[in-house]
Amino acid sequence: MKMLNKNIAREFKMSLARYISVSALLMLGVFVLIGLNVTGPNMRKTAQTAYNTEQLADAKVTSTVSLSTKDRTAIKNLAGIKKTEFGYTTDTVIKNTKHALRVQSNPKTLSKLTITKGHRATTAKQIVLSDKLRGQYKLGDHITVAAGKSNGSTGLTHKTFTIVGFATSTEYLKKDSLGSTSLGSGTLYGFAYTTTGAFSSTKPNVARLAFTNSKGAAYSTAYEHYATKQVDKLQKKLNRRNRARVAKLRQDLTKQINDAETNIAKNTTAITNAETELSAAQSQLDTQMIQAKAAQSSSTVATLTIKQQALDQQRAKLKTQKQALKDARGKLTEAKSSKRQLKDVTLTIASRNDFNEGYNNYGEDAARIDALGKSFPAFFFLIAILVSFTTMRRMVEEKRIEMGTLRALGYTKGQVMREFLVYSVTTAVTGTVLGSILGLLVLPRIIFRAYTANFNFSNLQLALHPEFIAAGFALALFSTVLASWLAAHSSLKTITAELMLPKPPVSGSLILLERITPIWMRMSFSHKVTARNLFRYKGRMLMTIIGVAGATALMITGFGIRDSLNTIIDRQFGQISQYDLVTVYNPNAEKSEVTSARETITKSNTVKHYSSAHFANVYATDNDSNSREDISLIVPSSASQLDRYIKLRDYKTNKKMTLSNNGAIVSQKLAKLQNVNVGDTFTIKEADGTSHKIRVAGITKMYAGHSIYMSKAYYNQVYDTKVTANAYLVTLKHATDKSVNAFAAKFNRTSAAVQTVQSKETKKTITNILSNLNNLILVLVLSASLLSLVVLYTLTNINVSERVRELSTLKVLGFYPKEVLMYIYRETNILTGAGIIVGIGVGYAFHAYIMALLPPATAMVAPGLTWINIIISVGLTIVFSLIVMFMMNRKIQSVDMLEALKSVD
Repeated sequence: MKMLNKNIAREFKMSLARYISVSALLMLGVFVLIGLNVTGPNMRKTAQTAYNTEQLADAKVTSTVSLSTKDRTAIKNLAGIKKTEFGYTTDTVIKNTKHALRVQSNPKTLSKLTITKGHRATTAKQIVLSDKLRGQYKLGDHITVAAGKSNGSTGLTHKTFTIVGFATSTEYLKKDSLGSTSLGSGTLYGFAYTTTGAFSSTKPNVARLAFTNSKGAAYSTAYEHYATKQVDKLQKKLNRRNRARVAKLRQDLTKQINDAETNIAKNTTAITNAETELSAAQSQLDTQMIQAKAAQSSSTVATLTIKQQALDQQRAKLKTQKQALKDARGKLTEAKSSKRQLKDVTLTIASRNDFNEGYNNYGEDAARIDALGKSFPAFFFLIAILVSFTTMRRMVEEKRIEMGTLRALGYTKGQVMREFLVYSVTTAVTGTVLGSILGLLVLPRIIFRAYTANFNFSNLQLALHPEFIAAGFALALFSTVLASWLAAHSSLKTITAELMLPKPPVSGSLILLERITPIWMRMSFSHKVTARNLFRYKGRMLMTIIGVAGATALMITGFGIRDSLNTIIDRQFGQISQYDLVTVYNPNAEKSEVTSARETITKSNTVKHYSSAHFANVYATDNDSNSREDISLIVPSSASQLDRYIKLRDYKTNKKMTLSNNGAIVSQKLAKLQNVNVGDTFTIKEADGTSHKIRVAGITKMYAGHSIYMSKAYYNQVYDTKVTANAYLVTLKHATDKSVNAFAAKFNRTSAAVQTVQSKETKKTITNILSNLNNLILVLVLSASLLSLVVLYTLTNINVSERVRELSTLKVLGFYPKEVLMYIYRETNILTGAGIIVGIGVGYAFHAYIMALLPPATAMVAPGLTWINIIISVGLTIVFSLIVMFMMNRKIQSVDMLEALKSVD
């Protein structure tokens, strides 16, 4: 037994290169398998811990007007709600800037803060800012806020606050995109918290809710499905409450307007009569004063002077009454405007996916990594298994004579097989241990840092995930132990005398090329030998082609992911979206306010082009998904001008599309998610859940965002109401980030401004996704490159080891070192070339598959590959082949000719 153990130890020492190469192959397979499959769950676990710590609300109710006692009672009584917390929120701007700041009351039990420095606000003059602003402010500084609208209010009792702390909140997960607002540049710059006493209103305007039974953790299918169904059900109840309060508001306003109009009419008549009487009295008094002064009657003048003073007092009183009448008319106008805007009063509920933009984005990022985990490891392990299988079988064949000798000495088959099983298990354990360590600790952290650069998560929670370690180990054992056991078991069936002899070489046969006499006769001896050897060792030929093809395909796919996602920006913002921003206003506001908002666009000297349109935010849902697609609905006032701002092109033919009166034009990704084609119908919903069924008249190319375009006639048909323009598509003369933000801020200063949608914000979101993927792609490409190098080395090493006697014969016959090298490497070059060609095709197909899974829900990418990508991938494979050739050259030249050519008899 000691001899067997020594023999096993000697085998490890003598075949160290083979041990390292097989272990490296298995390590790469386990590394990618575990790394990609555990990162998504780890990311979700990290977020779930943060959500549980802060008790992130499951849903949020928002209202365009303050919540009355009846509103709050209705919300508290909603079914399926465990906890309700009401709060205050108002949007302001930081004084002398265009930066919008959302100020909220301190949460008590739901969506709590995490203080990163300082303490919570305890008085109405203290404030806590978002941690992002820590570099611009410090504790003890003062910050002054202002109303973002002309003649508007901050909604706060104070304008200047003392900064007492900085905090993060899971309601605002992202650092760069906190949400949209109707103030400043249109996007929130930061958020802040203070006490309820800092708000001028005595009624809250927001409610946070916790479900009674959330059915699972955040991002789980059970939780998301339950949240979606619960929110849809509760929205219907809130709609009934909203209709009741709108009716009450309409009744109150109607009474207020009627009473005001009656009082104004009455007071107007009274003031008119008083002015007439006062004018007549003043005329009479003036005549009497002239007469008294002419008669020089001082007593009469004195009496008349007293009467004049009384008239002056009456005139002052009348002036006050006229001012009161003017104020009453102003309030009447305001009441009428409020009544016109009653249809804009909403009471809506949203789940985490909808009120928390970062929540949904983070979940999508984790899901994208899951998608990679279901595809890339399969490729890695397939190649690793094939090559490891070949290597271990070759090891058994090399030890054939040794196996025969041991059997002749009386060792059992199990004892003889022990060496191969120990070797196989050891390589599997080594590869699994190293791959598991890297896959559990290194790759998840790399991906997490890349994906959470824009999120407020600092540390990734790691977990052991034994199921993936077990799966990796099982695959490693399958690719080594099974191969060596099958080969050894087959060899040990041979009688011992034959086993002690070398295995006869594979017999050659006539190949197809030999039948093409004109070509065959012109080939040199070396080339003929190469051609025969390629088909003589068909197993090794297939292994090399498959190994090289797989590694090349992985590199092409890795580079291709970046190329395809980069096309989103170029195609969407270079070819399709030609506008800089959409400015949305409230057409039901006071006429003067609407005029002011419009003139900000129509009379601006910085605007190059503008076109009127109706703009609305709608959404669509899918029964197979728990998320919803947010959609921009655009109805141009002039359909002929739309092409100047948005290029609608058929997604198949690329032909220009025009709006139809029998249906809407839908963006390509939205049509795909809704599973509709031209002529089909699907349902879109408004914020309160009101649904409308639309017919798809055309599908347009759109690489970022979901959009629907309708003609005015079709809109009127779908909504059963006349469309009203409420927006402008705007192109600026000089569209820089600074100028677009400045223009958006100028528009948002007007009272009627509702929203600004900047195309650069969508571009910024896609750019962030690209930057997040770059590090991940780099890891995948490096892993694929290393895989390619190891595969080429392993298979070439097997080829050289199998043919040592051939090489020795060539050297004895006087072949030059270069000729001996090319005798082997000419075959390798041909097989590498064939593998590259196959790899390009496989890479194209695999890349198309990945791009169907990887992009975010709001983006559509073209799966095509660039020539630069293919050239780089092929170039790297060739470089690795040359590196292996250099390494093998030393081994070939160091072959001991005499030892190799000795007879084995």
